[in-house]
Amino acid sequence: MSILLMITLLQQVVAQSRNVSGRVTDRENGDGLPGVTVVVQGTSNGVSTNSDGTYTLTVPSEGGILVFSSVGYVSQQRTIGNESQINIGLSVDTKQLSEVVVTGYGTQEKRDVTGAISSVKGDEIANLATPSFAQQLAGRAAGVQVTTPSGLLGATPRIVIRGTNSISSGTFPLVVVDGVPILTGNQSGVTPNNPLADINPSDIESYEVLKDGSATAIYGSRAANGVILITTKKGKLGRARISYDNYFGWASTLKRYDVLNADQFIEINNEKYRNLNGESAAAIALPYNDVNGQPVSTDWQDQIFRTGFQQNHALSVAGATEKTRYFFSAGYTDQKAVIDANSLNRITFRANLDQEIVKWFRVGMNLGLTRTENNGLNTSINGLSGNVTNALSLFPNVPARNPDGTPYIDATGATVGLGNNTIPIAFAYPNILFPLDNNVYRATNYRILGNVYAEAEPVKGLVFRTQYGTDVFLNDDFQYNDPRHGDGRGANGLIYQQFAPTLRWNWQNTVSFNKVVADSHKFNIVAGAEYQKTTSRSYYSQATGLSDRFFGPENIISGTFTTPNIGGGYVQTGFDSYFGRFNYAFKDRYLVSATLRADALSSLPSANRRGYFPGGSLGWRISEEGFFKNSGVGSWWNDLKIRGSYAAVGNVNIGSFPYASLFGAGKYGSQNGIGYNVNGQFGNNELQWESSKKIDVGIDLGFLDNRITASADYYRNNVDDLILFVRLPLSLGVPGNGYNANIGRMRNEGFEFTINTQNINKADFTWSTSFNFSTNKNRVLALNNNEDVINTYNVVRVGQPVGALFGYEYVGVNPSFGYPIYRKNDENGTLVQGNIDGLNGGSRNTYYLYDPANPSAANVNPREATAGQPAIVGNRSSLTATDKKILGNTNPTFFGGLTNSFAWKGFDLEIFARFSGGNKIMNVTRQQLLRQEFLNNSTEILDRWTTPGQVTSTPKLVYTNSDFINQNNNALSRFVEKGDFIRLQNITLGYTLPKAALGSALSRVRVYGQVQNIATITKYKGVDPEVNSNGQTNTQQGIDYNSNPQQRVYTAGLNVAF
Repeated sequence: MSILLMITLLQQVVAQSRNVSGRVTDRENGDGLPGVTVVVQGTSNGVSTNSDGTYTLTVPSEGGILVFSSVGYVSQQRTIGNESQINIGLSVDTKQLSEVVVTGYGTQEKRDVTGAISSVKGDEIANLATPSFAQQLAGRAAGVQVTTPSGLLGATPRIVIRGTNSISSGTFPLVVVDGVPILTGNQSGVTPNNPLADINPSDIESYEVLKDGSATAIYGSRAANGVILITTKKGKLGRARISYDNYFGWASTLKRYDVLNADQFIEINNEKYRNLNGESAAAIALPYNDVNGQPVSTDWQDQIFRTGFQQNHALSVAGATEKTRYFFSAGYTDQKAVIDANSLNRITFRANLDQEIVKWFRVGMNLGLTRTENNGLNTSINGLSGNVTNALSLFPNVPARNPDGTPYIDATGATVGLGNNTIPIAFAYPNILFPLDNNVYRATNYRILGNVYAEAEPVKGLVFRTQYGTDVFLNDDFQYNDPRHGDGRGANGLIYQQFAPTLRWNWQNTVSFNKVVADSHKFNIVAGAEYQKTTSRSYYSQATGLSDRFFGPENIISGTFTTPNIGGGYVQTGFDSYFGRFNYAFKDRYLVSATLRADALSSLPSANRRGYFPGGSLGWRISEEGFFKNSGVGSWWNDLKIRGSYAAVGNVNIGSFPYASLFGAGKYGSQNGIGYNVNGQFGNNELQWESSKKIDVGIDLGFLDNRITASADYYRNNVDDLILFVRLPLSLGVPGNGYNANIGRMRNEGFEFTINTQNINKADFTWSTSFNFSTNKNRVLALNNNEDVINTYNVVRVGQPVGALFGYEYVGVNPSFGYPIYRKNDENGTLVQGNIDGLNGGSRNTYYLYDPANPSAANVNPREATAGQPAIVGNRSSLTATDKKILGNTNPTFFGGLTNSFAWKGFDLEIFARFSGGNKIMNVTRQQLLRQEFLNNSTEILDRWTTPGQVTSTPKLVYTNSDFINQNNNALSRFVEKGDFIRLQNITLGYTLPKAALGSALSRVRVYGQVQNIATITKYKGVDPEVNSNGQTNTQQGIDYNSNPQQRVYTAGLNVAF
């Protein structure tokens, strides 16, 4: 009877319950998630998913709600209803305070971090079609500015973290990949070559940007410019996962220069010539008809720019067992830029492997191999065959090519063809198509980047680790200039070959201790030693006077040239370091961090090589206090942490031997010898570190279970002992007429704000927003005797931001005569005008006072008056270097970015915009496009002065008088423009196919389309407000001089996981 009763009760229980099964996946990549908790809401009835993400759970027959939760992911709920199978994708919770971030020589829970660190996930930029991941960091991290000098493939981006921190030394941050400090900066002598482009973006798991003193102090002498930590991908527990990603893209120029067509060119240039030589002067510019009798009007920008094409393929295999983790990948990138003759081809391989030998001992390696071939061109801003310079100057009234397709050149071979024009083009510009077709600028690079390590944990929490890393860079440069036309014609051809191997090894030994005592005291301690050496050699050979063009494009062969030149160089730097860091947290409320590093750098004299760099920070998580938790706000305001830090760090980007006396080979009479040469360097054995004292005060906030998180920081960075060149009188006979010394001071300060919100988080629809905003104020505080350091367009002056624009103030045009008017830098702001044509009773190219109340008066000195001239009121004056003044700050004072991400069912949409402003740009291109010689101009010149009484900002035209009319080679306020912009940077729309449509072999398929550089809102008249012609030179920023434009890219891609 009892048995019968038990069977009856069991049948009733079974009748009241049923099974629900399904699979939980990562919404981003479709991989199954093991260990996810699946529980019926309000009960203890639950299970964990298997290694492939599957689960089966017995639930009540009436249904209920399933809750899916996992550490690091946003929890989801799903109503059971009548469903028997429920599949769900979880999104990574980037807002969780327990998130682990990579720090120097270790990791730390984000909730315990007291420094300023910005994190960017690799997936956010992996599918963006750019030569390097670095460009895509722009606008995604507070305090980080990333600009690309031009649209040329391989151009090294300028990365500035919290302002420019040096005057003469480098400001590139330290970049560390999987614990190995890597080589940065251009590595080629013939075409720009960016080492960061050797890292496949698809291999990157995350980026951490260390900004303040507390976060960077562990790197001591290398931390003045901030640190970027890159972590590549590892295998995750479970079966092997195969992923394939690709995209195809097409590109066009973002904007082009507005130049004259043939008819406008003819009108303008004949007017230039007549204004100098009289109205009866014969025309120098005449129309030209093609073979069909149609007037020729060539747009040379159509000849040097094209529709770019790019493709990228990445294949990876990743997985892990209880003892082994592995990640293998291969990548192929092929890019043809919008700039003719510019292309990049890259092949990458990666192998990351971690192996547990026994429970307490692990070994592993991270290895990356890259081959990159970059084909460039002459992009000189004012060179003979600089592609933009040339294309903007060439005659539009001549054809680009002959009927047979060969470039149209003059019969002498010296210049572009004349057509019907009566005189050759100014400055003997060649037809740019000939160098583009025939010259070669090629950099081929092989790189080995990686490390091996061993790690022992004899006691839980106590880890001994040794790691040996290496960065081997083999650079092979080749340049060939055809002898027939263009750059190579003057020397009858040129061949240049350079081989430049660079080897860096880095050895780190650390011991770390992590322990929680009595659930209240958390210790995280690390100590270690690090040794590094970098050796660079270069060997080059060059030949001119080629006797046989047949051998030219291949290599140098003895007997085929007349003038050989060989040489080389050697650079070596190294350091040894000892460091330690102590982190302590009490009840997750009170946080303390202290760091000390001792570095000895070979670049400094032996007495000053050792430097000590301390750092410390404090934090208080108020939200963990009882009075906060028990208050009314504690229910919705779940995190409040204040923090502050201070550290002293250094700058090692000071060259290899800045303190040493350098000499070279030379002659004394007819005798060979060794001694100081003109470019020699006089030594200074008292040279020491450039040091930065960093202060940061910040606050971290979290609301509504961290659906809203925010952080704000104020920072100040006082930079002392800046290394500057001290000039000495020529009479002292010091080599180089000066020496390097620590005599400068500078300061950066600003605010940063970041907010991340999960606006909507439903099962089928999510919307999140990320916004960051930063400011920076830079000031030079001290220089050698507080004397200005003056460059062509910029100045370094005490009390001003580094590299401020420095030139003449332009007022306008005298409406009576068409003369340019300037304001002198005197207490009265005296106005002067330049007599550009020698008419109206004055001397040509001479300055006279200008009276706005009487602009039509002749402007000559009374002593020069002769009989019959009109009344004279203007006196002779001048415009000299002392009249130059500050025209603007070239450093952006604010910048940031805004990202909105949406997901609905299988669709995902991301819209990313960024902005920058507060800076000025000297538009030298615009200045040069108003030249008065016989060449093409911009359409701005159509507004030139022609008639008395005409109001315009463009002076009268006078042939060959460019320097006086436009103040060439000087900054002029007329051409100084605001650099403010808002850029819609990226829009990506993707669709992930439902699992039911894939079959058993595929776990995820996503297709997407993307547009980059969609639109820019700016008042800047140039092609791009971020173009920078002077690259990494801190004192010469804000110059736009014949730069290649950026490109707009349209891509279509595919992500597949098996």
